[in-house]
Amino acid sequence: MRCRTAALAMAALVGLMGVVDLAAQDEKDKYLYKGQNKRDPFEPLISPAGYLINLDPRTDETLRLEGIMFDSKGDSIAIINGELLRVGESLGEAVIIKIESEMVTVMRNNETLELVLRREE
Repeated sequence: MRCRTAALAMAALVGLMGVVDLAAQDEKDKYLYKGQNKRDPFEPLISPAGYLINLDPRTDETLRLEGIMFDSKGDSIAIINGELLRVGESLGEAVIIKIESEMVTVMRNNETLELVLRREE
């Protein structure tokens, strides 16, 4: 009788360990994000310094004017490809020449480009 009780206790313990192991496995699989080329919603959008993290790194050389913080006294900032830039600063081969309220002039490869700010409708 004593052996049978010990055997039942051992079987219950092994069964319980299996349940705990399955629960741990379920817990591990529960938080595995399969993005299928989408952004992971658990990744932060803002860096510890307070800047927006560029989530869509571009391999092409397209310059996207995303915003302008215009200051008539000359301390304007342009947001190009997620980077905050002032006059004289560069982004890769592009150098910021002038920042206006609706447009940024850039020099890249000895070519002058005018990036116009587009309003979303």
